[in-house]
Amino acid sequence: MKPQLLAIVLLLLITSVGVGPAFAMRLPHSQSSAAKTKEARKLFKQKCAKCHGSDGAGNTTYGQIVGATDLTDPEWQKRVADERILNSITHGRGQMPAFDKKLTSEQLMLLSVYVRSFK
Repeated sequence: MKPQLLAIVLLLLITSVGVGPAFAMRLPHSQSSAAKTKEARKLFKQKCAKCHGSDGAGNTTYGQIVGATDLTDPEWQKRVADERILNSITHGRGQMPAFDKKLTSEQLMLLSVYVRSFK
C-alpha cells in the first residue's frame, strides 16, 4: 500500500474508533497522518519484524521456527477480520506474545491497521 494511502487509512480508522481525534488535532492533518504511518512502521520493525520480517511475509529464521503468519498472504488477509488482528496483537496468539502491557491502545490499533497494509 502506498504511504499516502496508508496514512489516510490509519487516520480514518483511528478517528472513527475514537482513540485518536485529540491526538490528530495536535498536528495539521497531513503531518498527523504521516506521523502515524511512520510510528506504525517503527512499531512493526521493533515488535514484529523479528518473526514476520520487515515485509510481513514471515520468512525470517525465527519466524520459520515459531510458524509466524505470512501477513502478505491474500487468502489470510481476506479470511481474518480486523478484530482478530487487533485481538492477536493485544492478547497474543500461539507463540506470538501479547502486547497489551507493552503498548498503548493507540499503538495496538496502529499496528493492526499497519498489518492490513501488507495486502
